Amino acid sequence: MARDYRVDSQRKFEAVSQIEMQPGDTILLKRGMLFTGMLSPQGNGAEGAPVRIGAFGRGARPCIQARGKAMAGVLLKNPSFWEVHGLEVTNTDGSDDDQGNLFGIYVLVERTEGTYRHVYINDCHVHDVNGMVAGKRRGGIHVHMTKVKNSKFDDLRITNNRVENIGGVGIGNDSSCGEVNLRDDGVEAKNLWTRVYVAGNRVDTTGRNNIIARVSKDAVYEHNILANSSRRDTGHSIFCFNTDGIKIQYNEAYGNVGDTKNQDGGGESDRGGFDADYNCINTFIQYNYSHDNLWFCGIMKKPTRNVVIRYNVTQNDRLGIYFYGFEKETRAENVHIYNNTHFVQRGLDVEVFAEGRTPLNSTFENNIFYFEGQGSWGRKAAGINTRFRNNLYFNIEPHPSDTNPIVADPGFLKPGRAGTDIDLTTMAALGGYRPRPGSPCVDAGVAIAGNGGRDLLNVELDGAGADIGAFEFPK
Repeated sequence: MARDYRVDSQRKFEAVSQIEMQPGDTILLKRGMLFTGMLSPQGNGAEGAPVRIGAFGRGARPCIQARGKAMAGVLLKNPSFWEVHGLEVTNTDGSDDDQGNLFGIYVLVERTEGTYRHVYINDCHVHDVNGMVAGKRRGGIHVHMTKVKNSKFDDLRITNNRVENIGGVGIGNDSSCGEVNLRDDGVEAKNLWTRVYVAGNRVDTTGRNNIIARVSKDAVYEHNILANSSRRDTGHSIFCFNTDGIKIQYNEAYGNVGDTKNQDGGGESDRGGFDADYNCINTFIQYNYSHDNLWFCGIMKKPTRNVVIRYNVTQNDRLGIYFYGFEKETRAENVHIYNNTHFVQRGLDVEVFAEGRTPLNSTFENNIFYFEGQGSWGRKAAGINTRFRNNLYFNIEPHPSDTNPIVADPGFLKPGRAGTDIDLTTMAALGGYRPRPGSPCVDAGVAIAGNGGRDLLNVELDGAGADIGAFEFPK
């Protein structure tokens, strides 16, 4: 019979971690109370009967303060069928110092092989973890597998959380045995996690990246606000690594600005909103909004294959639009960039290819490059095996490879006004970039197979005539 553990004192908080939980049990922390230390319950749930951690009573969320003295505020060890909901978690001694490898909520598989299922973390407020320090494998909400050789997660959901003032990475995952290897004769993928869904989170002010998405097959990362990342070290707001078929979509990224040199010394200059990183295949970065970063999107030139960047809007990214990382590498394959709308206000000195990087093995079609002032391409914009076709240019010379450039004002409705913290479920704030009647964008694009069927506002694409930019003109 399922049991209900109501925690309304520090003594009960410490005691509940010693109890072996059974399927269907619940741990409920009293609202309005402060608990110190780490909640690390034992046991597992079962299909249809997960163990749940939540809150009861009235008032503010129950708050767990680990105070920089424990690994995490909440630790789930080797878990299956667990759900965590409605908590507040902090883990810092209050200083800006590096306090070690600390987490807010930490899901850890260690030394025990298996497929771990159904771990949900929803509607938690995780904040003030560690000092404002770097590091990719510590931070707010993390799920790690370590010291295993043949294990994975299935059905992992991290949703509707607020994660802020985090040393390290806001939300991340990693595995000691999951990987994607791109070979000349195909792809070898091992132990990729399945049914990974990270959505509706607000991640703001992190020492390193807002989100790192690793070791997954067909994962979806959507409707996340990614703000003010990489305060202690450089890093793109969100990037993928060792993934197959990931969709990074309907997110807003902003505020990734600062020195492009690694503040701990050396390193790549990563300060964009999005990043198609290497050891990945079939990456989709689509339907996103990037603004006020140093640039929109990184594409790494170490081994990556089949990158699609489409139906995104960028507004006033400060130094560039695209950043090709690892300049001396030439192993990125089949990068297709189409139907994006790029807007740069007057007064910003922006190169399309940030830091004079060299685009590689890339095709640009049906994009809008709109500069209120004079735009520029960058020193090595001709690229290697890079071609442009049917793009629209305003206040920037067409790319020399474009076989059918359109030089015109696209006729936006109300450009440059999309704002911050928009409603990501509708993306309606971006509607000012829709074309007016008579726009040269309408029916001027090239047809692209497998284009997803819908534009950024979920309008069905017209099969009879492709438009240019991220929005379909309503017929």
